[in-house]
Amino acid sequence: MSTVRAMNKKKIIIDGNRYNDIDGFYDEIDKVLTKGLPWKTGHNLDALNDLLRGGFGVHEYGEPIVIIWENAKKSRDDFGYDATIKHYERMLTRCHPTNANNVSYSLEDAKQKKGETLFEVIIKIIQSHDNIELKLQ
Repeated sequence: MSTVRAMNKKKIIIDGNRYNDIDGFYDEIDKVLTKGLPWKTGHNLDALNDLLRGGFGVHEYGEPIVIIWENAKKSRDDFGYDATIKHYERMLTRCHPTNANNVSYSLEDAKQKKGETLFEVIIKIIQSHDNIELKLQ
């Protein structure tokens, strides 16, 4: 885990070379955003959003942080349309029945290489937090 304080903001480093798929990404996120939790975090985008808010041992709720995503180009490639298709296929088996149509539409878009990739969805989630500055390297 790489976390250091600089310029009054903690720097949290995600390294795209440490994983190749979404499950590995969630493991990486757990390592850099949590510390000392007596439970396992969820491995899904909702849990990612929760961890980004803070309060899980690394940064406080709403504390300003900088996330430096090293080897982001590799992650962009890893989480392109193929990974996006797998993500939505997996979601279809787990989502609430009232959300199945939305997931199906997203899956069909991904199969046609339309819409956001999984990488773009993750970026959007991170950027939705006003307290987080994201740097892609």
